[in-house]
Amino acid sequence: MSGRRFFLLFFLCAVVPFAAAKLSLSYGWFDSGATNKGQWLEQEVQLIPALALGDMHWTIAYVTANQCEKNCLETIGLLQQLYTGLGRKQLGAQALFITTNASNPGLIRQQFPAIKTTLITHSNTDNKMSEKNTISVEQLQLLEHHFVIINQHGLVLLRYPISAKAPAQVAADVRSDLLRLINYDRSRL
Repeated sequence: MSGRRFFLLFFLCAVVPFAAAKLSLSYGWFDSGATNKGQWLEQEVQLIPALALGDMHWTIAYVTANQCEKNCLETIGLLQQLYTGLGRKQLGAQALFITTNASNPGLIRQQFPAIKTTLITHSNTDNKMSEKNTISVEQLQLLEHHFVIINQHGLVLLRYPISAKAPAQVAADVRSDLLRLINYDRSRL
């Protein structure tokens, strides 16, 4: 085989697949697909303090600022079912109810023993946490009435708006993403 012919075959084998890939991406023929069902947060929000070293690497939480009434209690019941449905994967996760209303934690501890509660305060001053368990008003509005997945450093990764029509579907989406995160978590090895 001559040098020209080899160069031509090499060029076709290298450039043609590259050109085809470039065309398919630029014209939208290829859909990369989203593997997660939640919404990634664009800004960094530290909702809880970092977890101590151990097995609890992920937190699923429900965030609200209001007095917990019927819809809130149903959502927390859904959170408990979601957490219980993790089975043996519960060792790598915890369920948390995050609120700014001081009357909520006692009520939740009585009705839902698997759910831990955290009381946070909100401040109008700064976007960053100025003290332990403080969140800005903008961050609270961003996460209110959402399920969230929080990593071991206390940062919110994904949020899931609770819809009145299909809260069970939202819980299934949270479970799917959380199981994927637990399975791919290599920091526990």
